[in-house]
Amino acid sequence: MIMGHIQNFWTNSILTNKDNRFLCCGCAACENVCGKKAIIMKPDKEGFMYPEVNEEICVDCGLCMKVCPVINVCENKAPYLKSYGGYSKDERIINSCASGGVATALSLEIIDQGGVVYGVRFNNVYNGAVYVRIDKAEDLWRLCSSKYVQPSKSGIYDKVRSDLNKRTKVLFVGCPCDVAGLKRFLRKEYDNLLVCELFCAGVTSNKILDEYRILREKKVGSNLMALNVRNKEKGWFIQHIKEEYQNGKIYYKNHFGTYLGYGFLNFRRPSCYHCQYKQNTTMCDIKVGDFWGIKDSDPYWNPKGVSVILAKTHKGIEALETLSNFLLYEIDHKKGTINNAGFMGHPNEDLLKRREHFARIFIDQEKGLAVACKATAPMSFWVKYYVPTSFHTFMKKVFHFLVDKA
Repeated sequence: MIMGHIQNFWTNSILTNKDNRFLCCGCAACENVCGKKAIIMKPDKEGFMYPEVNEEICVDCGLCMKVCPVINVCENKAPYLKSYGGYSKDERIINSCASGGVATALSLEIIDQGGVVYGVRFNNVYNGAVYVRIDKAEDLWRLCSSKYVQPSKSGIYDKVRSDLNKRTKVLFVGCPCDVAGLKRFLRKEYDNLLVCELFCAGVTSNKILDEYRILREKKVGSNLMALNVRNKEKGWFIQHIKEEYQNGKIYYKNHFGTYLGYGFLNFRRPSCYHCQYKQNTTMCDIKVGDFWGIKDSDPYWNPKGVSVILAKTHKGIEALETLSNFLLYEIDHKKGTINNAGFMGHPNEDLLKRREHFARIFIDQEKGLAVACKATAPMSFWVKYYVPTSFHTFMKKVFHFLVDKA
């Protein structure tokens, strides 16, 4: 690379270059590290954030390239030290979280020790997500559950470093590329930093979320006031979306039987199809996700959700073993990860082709989310879309009963 700064990902003011945009994960480490403020993150036509370099004020110091978690190969490929299955015994935590509630349990422990937590929540109008700093337990609950859209993070790494330099305990919870962006931005190890990474199959853009919100508000005739894409009131087995509106109406639906869920599956950030942070390749202390493939005969089974928890460092093990009111059961690593596609590998070629087809209608032809879904969705989606949620749950239980018995 001849230039002294990151690549130019733009073909014009709204379009990014399809030939190289997969080399940017949108972590914003480059924007955060630039002392000259020569880099800003801005959305392209697809709604994903990419850096733009102002070469008139750039001094070619090269820091932006040094902190990039994509162009730099992650050398930490050591096996995880311990693998666990587990869940919180606290009813509020287990009911609020997507699986076993380990990230929330860790967050509460850090705050109880006088520390702070950095994590992701939806913004107030539910057309995007953002990283926030939390120092009070009562504010943690908006961080619970999955978001599936890429959050804004401008300025957040500076806040993390400021807290660390004040010797404040910090827990950072995020996607693998954001964790790697943070660690490269800091450029040194801190014993008061605990990093918890999420099993990740990729993220979609705020454009998908915003168009879904607009469609739903128009149909319901009211503004969205609360959204949870992993609500467990109908159970953990099927991922339910819960929408609450200002007119008092509440809706539940299989998340992957909505245009929002389908958009996530078929319109992920280009870099997500090539992510290096899979399996053992990571810069975290702890990695957490849903324990898919678990059976009700397992000693760590919980019908409200179970987390698979991987400890990469001794710091991570110590943090996990100090959790109170939490069942932590050491397991075989392969059993905990083999059924989690987000951990094991990349979306396949078929999904790449489906993304191209979806994007051609959604972005290039500007026909909108609903039209793109209707034009590309297979029969399996429409079964989820039209069939009542209770039937999905019943059929999935039957399927797993037969598979587990076999």
